[in-house]
Amino acid sequence: MLFLLGSGSGSPIEARQTHAPDIVIILILLAAFAAVLGVIFIIFMRIKNYYKSEEYIEKERNRKTKYKDVQKLGKENNLSQIEIDTLWDVCRITDSNNILYSIKSNNEVNELFRNAYEIMKQQNLFNDEKLNNFFTTLFKLEMIVAQYKKVLSTRQIAEQTLIFYISNEGEQYPFTVTQNQKDFFTAEIPEFIYKSPRRPELLTRSRFTFRTSDGLSYNLVTRIIRYNEGNDGKFYMVLSHSEQLECQAQRHYKRDFFEKECHFKSVKHIDKPQKSESEYTFSEKSYQGKLTNISAGGCCIQTDLPIKEKQYIGVILPDTGIDETIVGMIRRTRRLPTGKLALHIQFVQISLATKNRIHTLVYKYEL
Repeated sequence: MLFLLGSGSGSPIEARQTHAPDIVIILILLAAFAAVLGVIFIIFMRIKNYYKSEEYIEKERNRKTKYKDVQKLGKENNLSQIEIDTLWDVCRITDSNNILYSIKSNNEVNELFRNAYEIMKQQNLFNDEKLNNFFTTLFKLEMIVAQYKKVLSTRQIAEQTLIFYISNEGEQYPFTVTQNQKDFFTAEIPEFIYKSPRRPELLTRSRFTFRTSDGLSYNLVTRIIRYNEGNDGKFYMVLSHSEQLECQAQRHYKRDFFEKECHFKSVKHIDKPQKSESEYTFSEKSYQGKLTNISAGGCCIQTDLPIKEKQYIGVILPDTGIDETIVGMIRRTRRLPTGKLALHIQFVQISLATKNRIHTLVYKYEL
């Protein structure tokens, strides 16, 4: 057997000399690759820092809203296609700044929609359906804002905030928060309330409502610990902190509290009416009541009559521009200290035109 032998000596020195150029090339390539990675990293960090910079944020905040911004907002917050289209109409017609930034402020959202409402009304762009979509979209955005700036505890209520005590009769009395400390908060109360038998009783559950600086309304339940008369001659109450807060944006419709005279009728309901019959028939006789709050979804009426729950009722709202007798279901009744009965009513038959009129009353828009 024959073997083929190389001509080299096979020494280590000769091997290093033979492969030295290859090693140099590899090192150069590695250095070049590292340099490229370094450049890419520097560019990446500059871009990342730019997107976090005040300059970029301000530029994004002030640019005009694009349809893709509305789509992004809709996708992140489960808006329906109708709500997305309505919001795009609002942003487009007002030439608004970036909605992705405006959505963090309830004041900005309401100003945007109020401006759009005036423009669209002047241009006759509303019909009943579009106007209803407009208000339901506005309320949906208020719900989104509430998630950004949600008040979870009375510890978050700012001093000088005006809170309203809601009496059992539905009347509202203004108090001013003067101190908010770790274990309690204090509010100044008017002298006529302090000396009135209607002032909240100590250690009982009392209802209040207040509005944040961003325009969001909350209802809260807490207890009054004690009353004080200050050295300044003013009257104060000390309240325990509470986490029983409900943002009104958590409801299905925005609600407004006021006192108005109203009328109501009993209603006969037919489950399966014939072609010539109406599903709801109103009695001829009407009764007087006091409307204490209302939304497009329902209302609360106070009455002296002993009316039971789960009954249909026809609601008449004079001096509101509403001619329709709204059909409602009495979902709950509550006996007040005055002896009156509070009827909590859910509307079950109401036209879009009437809903829209209630929306304008609640949001205080001009029809």
